[in-house]
Amino acid sequence: MAWVLATQSLAQNGPAFRSNVEIVVVPLTVVDANGVAVGNLTRDEFHVYDNDVRRPIENLWADNDLPLTLGVIIDTSESQKDQISEHRQTAIELLERILRSGDRAFVISVDEDIKLWVDLTEAIADLRKQMAGSPGDLFGEPCAIQRSSAPGLRPTSACGSSPLWDAIYDAARLRLHSLTGNKAMLVLTDGFDTGSTHSWRQAADAASRADAVVYAIQYRSGFGGSFAPDLYRLVAEAGGTWFRAPGGEYGRIVSRIETDLRHRYVLGFRPERLSAKIRHDIRVEVTRPDLTVRARRTYLQEPR
Repeated sequence: MAWVLATQSLAQNGPAFRSNVEIVVVPLTVVDANGVAVGNLTRDEFHVYDNDVRRPIENLWADNDLPLTLGVIIDTSESQKDQISEHRQTAIELLERILRSGDRAFVISVDEDIKLWVDLTEAIADLRKQMAGSPGDLFGEPCAIQRSSAPGLRPTSACGSSPLWDAIYDAARLRLHSLTGNKAMLVLTDGFDTGSTHSWRQAADAASRADAVVYAIQYRSGFGGSFAPDLYRLVAEAGGTWFRAPGGEYGRIVSRIETDLRHRYVLGFRPERLSAKIRHDIRVEVTRPDLTVRARRTYLQEPR
């Protein structure tokens, strides 16, 4: 979610909505107890809270089946080296199931370097072909190189062996921020970052500014770790969720992403104060029982 100048959108009852004031725009999905999207809610059935203070809802509209841009980030670091083939196959299978006509995807790899494996494309054939080879050019802000004074030792990256948060930060900023439509990232990883120059919070904030949801598939770590709290915090802040390794069963992951990104409401509300940049907690509720709202937990108030 980001601060925007709302110029035109579909109001709840259909006519164009125009405003010359800044509002906060919140994309969200509402599902029933079975995880099925609910699409017949009215503005009066929503409540939105900004830092626990209820705010009036200015407008509500549906954004269904907008083109999707999906960035896939694959952890190819030492702790995941035995699972890279599985990651590659999982990424291809999921992209084939999720992408529709007009959608686009890109793929990034993360080890000591962050590399662009596949740039934005609509063609599954291109994805398959390029992912059959090695990752390509460096992506994002390069890390400084630490050179050892001992002879025979190779230089190491100042970012460490798995700068995962940097990859999410750069993907949001350099690929997703300027695009329109539905946007998401899917991260295949054990969830352990080593040496990013950005924190998980900064990565989540970059995703928020880009209006991108973040999902993760967590695999076992080659070093034995399984509890990755920063990964869980990041995806929760960014309105997504994490999944366990699918083992070839992709239905649950596809269903969640499709429900979240193909059947969305967009809610606009006027915040109480317009001031310097502040992170706000946000909560959206519905009055009907047994329904769940999926939305980001925070937004950043940018300076005017």
